[in-house]
Amino acid sequence: MKAPIAIVCAVLLLASSALRAQEKPREKPHATMPRMQVPVPAAAEAPAVAAPSTAGPITDPAQIVAAFFSLLQKSSVDAAYASLTRGSRIAEKPEELKLLKAKTNEAIEVFGAISGHDLVETKVVGARLVRTTYVSHGRTFPLRWRFYFYNPDGTWRLIDLRVDDKLTGIFDEPEERRESDARP
Repeated sequence: MKAPIAIVCAVLLLASSALRAQEKPREKPHATMPRMQVPVPAAAEAPAVAAPSTAGPITDPAQIVAAFFSLLQKSSVDAAYASLTRGSRIAEKPEELKLLKAKTNEAIEVFGAISGHDLVETKVVGARLVRTTYVSHGRTFPLRWRFYFYNPDGTWRLIDLRVDDKLTGIFDEPEERRESDARP
């Protein structure tokens, strides 16, 4: 039982080291700025991540997502997506971006204002591709957010984003068919 846990920890450590080797050096945060840790449940595959610092550029997916959710919590949907899609091809598609913003505003109306978020999973594929899954906390219901990042040249960029309320996927449960979906 302990051997599989040790192997998983070793693989995560190696993947994390490979990602850090690809990153640009970060500026050190100002000495008076405390770094906040986001608590992650023990079952999650990735360690807690520091909140973004205003002292330097955002350099990794965790910081990009933290900045995004921070702006969403302030009801700044336009600024949140501008920050998230900076340098991305998604930013070059104004109609798709407009639809994303509209759907996000609609979700906030239906499920309530976003008051926080948790990292659920990080999946690393090679040294340049990462998928992070988060759950945002709405007033009445959580949402699952999947962010796909690619690092072709030393800079992480969002290449895809999926948002839904299908929480069974987080628990590795098969999605159940609803009565309204069943056909005679």
